[in-house]
Amino acid sequence: MTYKELKHKIKEEQKSLAQKIRTCKPLRKPKNWDSASEKTKQLCNSYNEGWNNYGWEFRHRHIIYCNMFNNTPYDMIEQPRDGNRPSSHLLDKIKEEWENQIDDEVVCDCA
Repeated sequence: MTYKELKHKIKEEQKSLAQKIRTCKPLRKPKNWDSASEKTKQLCNSYNEGWNNYGWEFRHRHIIYCNMFNNTPYDMIEQPRDGNRPSSHLLDKIKEEWENQIDDEVVCDCA
């Protein structure tokens, strides 16, 4: 997979994850869950079991995406409060996973 293809694939995955978060987060309240359609409930079952994990995953993937593909320094991506820093282990894991998907191509920062 090329660098550009990987960037597009990850961007689509992030959009999908964000849509799932947007759809399912309000359904944590019982009154909203009761009025939701069966299709939406099926989509959100796994989300509601670990809803916080999706947000955590999105945050870390967003940080690495911005840093890796846009060369944005961390300070410009977010400024978390004390005790809410991202997991460096998870950031490294995601970056390594994405770098392994890129074919051996020469990437130059010409811009």
